[in-house]
Amino acid sequence: MAVPHTLDAGSAIVAALRAIAEELDALEPAALADEPDAVHQLRTRVRRLRSILAAFGPLFDPSVAERIRRRYREFGSELGTVRDIEVRVHVAERALDEAPDDSAPDMLAAVRSRLVDAELEAHRLAHARFAARQRMSRAAARRRMLADFLDTPPLSPRAAGRADEVLGALLEQEAKRTVGRADRLGSPSDADSDIEALHAVRKAGRRLRYAAEAVTREPLALFDERAAALAEAGEDLHDVLGDHRDEVLFAEHVRRSAAHAAHRGEPVALLGLLADSADRRATERLHGLGHVRAKLRRAAKEWASR
Repeated sequence: MAVPHTLDAGSAIVAALRAIAEELDALEPAALADEPDAVHQLRTRVRRLRSILAAFGPLFDPSVAERIRRRYREFGSELGTVRDIEVRVHVAERALDEAPDDSAPDMLAAVRSRLVDAELEAHRLAHARFAARQRMSRAAARRRMLADFLDTPPLSPRAAGRADEVLGALLEQEAKRTVGRADRLGSPSDADSDIEALHAVRKAGRRLRYAAEAVTREPLALFDERAAALAEAGEDLHDVLGDHRDEVLFAEHVRRSAAHAAHRGEPVALLGLLADSADRRATERLHGLGHVRAKLRRAAKEWASR
């Protein structure tokens, strides 16, 4: 059931955070068992938690909220080590499916061994290390820290204001922040050369999405389609730049693999073709960036005029 509109802002956001904490508890066993997509889903919930704490941080004691965010950033990094390999395997399999039809079968097999089979073994080892870390006392302390935070939230004076007024203003601030970062990228052709700047804008889009979704979905369904439009624009920005980043990182990975293969005297022509194709796909992903930024500006403007 949604919280009432007259609830104070602090209690409202704590309700949203508590819902995410419950999802974290539900998903962690599946991620530890390496069930399909479980690591990805758990990592997504960790990012939601951290994004909401960042966007609505003024409602809490900043030092306490930052400790939670820092501890869950570490957890997210542990999940990311495993998830990044999953993404590389996915991109590699797709790239191999699109490999030139005249590629020699033995060459395809050798490349698949490097880019898929070896990565699956790396994934097995990385997941085993991740699971072992979650049995350590530090992981239990992380869970207790979040539970204590939710049981006795360190609220600031601003948290006493009406949820719809205070959270609406903070979401507007988040939208302006994201628009500003996206606009500083310049043209897509210029942005293509600065992957870290793109990554920063991608994270801003993700944070906007999760902040807007927090106040439009149960248990905190406070706002209408204008807030949902912010979430959609943030998601679109994140997806465009995420697809671009996946291809750029895959191209770099393939070229490292080609260097190792060449050192061993193995053929590398197909690896070079795959890397070049990934570069082209990365550039193509940015073609929609202008449209996405325009959509973001419109959504932010409409939210500001609510």
